[in-house]
Amino acid sequence: MMLQDMFRIPQGREFDWWALKLTLACVAVFALSQVFPGLFYGNLTLDSGMVLQRPWTVLTHMFMHADFSHLYFNMFALAVFGSIFERFAGSRAFLMVFFLGGLASSAAGMIFYPSTIGASGAVFAVLGCLAIFRPRTVVWAMGVPMYVIVALLIWAAIDLAGLFSHDNVAHASHLAGMCYGGLYGLWLRRLHPGPKKTKKGHDEGHDDLPTEEELEKWEEMYMKR
Repeated sequence: MMLQDMFRIPQGREFDWWALKLTLACVAVFALSQVFPGLFYGNLTLDSGMVLQRPWTVLTHMFMHADFSHLYFNMFALAVFGSIFERFAGSRAFLMVFFLGGLASSAAGMIFYPSTIGASGAVFAVLGCLAIFRPRTVVWAMGVPMYVIVALLIWAAIDLAGLFSHDNVAHASHLAGMCYGGLYGLWLRRLHPGPKKTKKGHDEGHDDLPTEEELEKWEEMYMKR
């Protein structure tokens, strides 16, 4: 198999619900970590000083979360943006972006922070890839519909500003995930260009835009209580 075939979107764009499966896995791990905190946080957290002794933590920390709020926002983004990207690019591309983006964010985390947990770096990799691969995809972000590329720029600006703050957010890990996802998105665009402009200025097929019915479903599922 040639390298470029590993990144190629299979015909039919297989959709195996991996974004939702990973969401459920993170929820399950969080539930167990509340019952056995010493076992889970003590052995699955990415500790920059212990990574050679516990190399598995470069992956396992992505399934760990500090509290319910941390879990909720990461899982909301993974379920929504991950499912959209998986639908466009296929399950294989989604998994590669999620896990390799998570590794990229882990590398940044080890440089900038003593320890890290959470799936946000991998989620931002997915968001970054989606924003470059299909930038005019309309998503719900911060309570309003907007192009995903706009949402990415806003979050990137927030994380850039956050580098100079003293909060508990791994901003450098987020940015590393975004950068990896953006590079992967450029590769996907090269292999699979978006719809071409017609003389009337419309895209043939509107392949990168959700339908009105899909937007209504997303709004009903995620924005209404």
